[in-house]
Amino acid sequence: MQTHFSTKLILKAGLLAGSLDIICAFVYSYIKRGTYPTTVLKFIAEKVFGEAAFTNTALQNITGLLIHFTIAMFWTFVFFKLYDKIKFMQSNTIITAILYGLFIWLMMNVVLLPAWDKKTFVFNAVPSIISAAILIVAIGLPLSIIARRHYRKS
Repeated sequence: MQTHFSTKLILKAGLLAGSLDIICAFVYSYIKRGTYPTTVLKFIAEKVFGEAAFTNTALQNITGLLIHFTIAMFWTFVFFKLYDKIKFMQSNTIITAILYGLFIWLMMNVVLLPAWDKKTFVFNAVPSIISAAILIVAIGLPLSIIARRHYRKS
């Protein structure tokens, strides 16, 4: 049985996943480096537009947040499209969360960011495991739970 997810559901799920993910990024960055959320947002904005692109710190932070949520919405949209097509995803919420979190980690860290930076991916165990765990818990798990609940109602 195929279900169709509403735009409203996808937006709410994306906002939740994006919020959980950025909060985890803020906490992890603070614990690891003692940096504040503005440093994380600055890093995101500079990754896309370069270091010299901003003279206004507030605009830079807002831009970083918008970029983050755009990426979170993209992965949310992909999740719901896949959920409709891959029956396995509908069978186990936890395994789906783990696999999707790992998929996002792989795509972002091994494919997209190295291509963006024109650098080769270098595996570093501890940060890789932590960032994968964050994606599993902050994005994979909420999306899996939301999709499962919606699917059961349909």
